[in-house]
Amino acid sequence: MLVFYVFESLMSDSQPDESSPAPELDEARVAAWLVAHPEFAARHPEAFEAQHIGHDSQGATSLIERQVARLRQTNRELAERFEDLAATARVNEERVVQLNRVARIMVGACDTDALIQALTDSLQTHFEIDAVYVGLDGTAAADVQAIQSLDEHAPARDALIHVTRRGKPICGELSKAQAAALFPHAGEPALASAAFIPLGISCVRGAIVLASRDAKRFTPEMGPLFIELFGALLTATLARLLGDRAVA
Repeated sequence: MLVFYVFESLMSDSQPDESSPAPELDEARVAAWLVAHPEFAARHPEAFEAQHIGHDSQGATSLIERQVARLRQTNRELAERFEDLAATARVNEERVVQLNRVARIMVGACDTDALIQALTDSLQTHFEIDAVYVGLDGTAAADVQAIQSLDEHAPARDALIHVTRRGKPICGELSKAQAAALFPHAGEPALASAAFIPLGISCVRGAIVLASRDAKRFTPEMGPLFIELFGALLTATLARLLGDRAVA
């Protein structure tokens, strides 16, 4: 790399006739040119970054070599960290777009059944969700076919006990018992993972469950921010459509 830069500079300095052959380049010629042009390193620092310049340290690694090696390692680590941050930013940007998409559906909703159907369609199309369950306590949603009633003896109540007790979203494996209680007609292949999102204003009054056949779609390591925002938006929308008591 360094020889290439010097060769280009030599050619520009000598400006040979087009019919003349290009001058042969040897170490002595390169060294002489570098001595005559000490400003070259300042103009082209990239030419020296890849060079390994040893020091006469009689078999021991010199301090300068250690410093240079450490700086190069730091540069590599910073570049990798930047790539990770850029990848995370791209993922978060996509999540904001998706959240904005479902938020527009909720804001424009005038009917609860139509709302749940529109959300289900959007989640299946844009979020890679295979099945959606929505359940609420009480009778406020008794006339809404898309929302299941979580009465005392409903099998779904046991399937949601962990999220209703915790009061925060839970992502991870969907057990066979939970899948049978929440999605009895899901078919094959079986649903394998899910996001359990509580619904309620002052306490948990129900939940929406987003399920996937992909076991890695929802994992405990997932950040909860966007799922929590989704739950809060849906709670507010249901309060508007069904009345505050439905989710209070």
